[in-house]
Amino acid sequence: MRRKANKSLIGAFVAGGILLFIAAFILLGAGSLSGAKPTAISYFQDSVSGLDIGAPVKFRGVTIGKVSQVLLRTAAQAPSDYSVPVVMEFTPDLLTRRGLDQALLDKTGLRGSIEKGLRAKLQQQSVITGVLYVELDYFPDSEYKLRDLRGDTAEIPTLPSNLGALTKAVSQTLNQLSKVDFIAITQKVDSILGRIDKGASEIEFQKINNNLVAASDNIVKITGDPAIARAISDFSAAMRSVDELVKRFNAKVDPVADDLQSMAAAGRKALERLNETAENVRGLTKPGSPTRRELDTALADVSEAATAIRSLADFIERNPETIIQGRGQKKINETPAESPKPEESK
Repeated sequence: MRRKANKSLIGAFVAGGILLFIAAFILLGAGSLSGAKPTAISYFQDSVSGLDIGAPVKFRGVTIGKVSQVLLRTAAQAPSDYSVPVVMEFTPDLLTRRGLDQALLDKTGLRGSIEKGLRAKLQQQSVITGVLYVELDYFPDSEYKLRDLRGDTAEIPTLPSNLGALTKAVSQTLNQLSKVDFIAITQKVDSILGRIDKGASEIEFQKINNNLVAASDNIVKITGDPAIARAISDFSAAMRSVDELVKRFNAKVDPVADDLQSMAAAGRKALERLNETAENVRGLTKPGSPTRRELDTALADVSEAATAIRSLADFIERNPETIIQGRGQKKINETPAESPKPEESK
């Protein structure tokens, strides 16, 4: 007989499932219930292949949100702008637990963060799988350009990813290599090799070899000639004679050179003494010097004495008797005779 189902047990099971669903919704959707989550948008020039919806958004390695949308274009993009818009959604409780202020993600606070260098980059979670995530970090002094200044969603400027920069560099290198004319280079190298081969074929190596052999034979013959040997011997003897002559000359010249050096030294000392004497005489005879004044005075006295002696000699020559009588007596005797002369002259 078929057993009848227990309706009470089924009802309790359904009610418990509903309660668990409500509890999970409350716990997992607390952010949605408490209000709208802050969002931001970034425009990436790199390929977003590997960036899926729900990919983590990290700030210096710490998860603070996720990728909510990957768009093709937005109204803020110019026709020539082919960057990919990526919308990011941040979890408030994650920001709070990480010590970040939610006000940093509104338009006013985000503008200050952008001025400080906040940028978004695509990074690989795994090199093997190629899965990407969005990395936020500060890059001071990096340039940026905002596309939508009036939009409701805050915009975070982007920087090329490391992989994108590497890919761009490789692409530029390949582009430059593609411009190289390897065919022309190959033709030039082939032409040069042909000329070298042609020039080498025109060189008569056998003739050069024969000439070298003949030259070596001639050298052997010349060195073995007795006349050459005698000439070398005579030259060696002449060089020895010249060497001995130079030695004898040096032996005789060295003493003379020593004497000349001694004479030169003595002459140098004599000149120094003569210069000192000349300086002394110049100092003595210099106008205005005390010695010059004393010398002038002495010469004046000698001149006066010579004049007096000359006058005395003339007087004695005219009056020899003065030596016996004296000069004073002569004057007394001559006074009466000489007194009338003035009267006669009158």
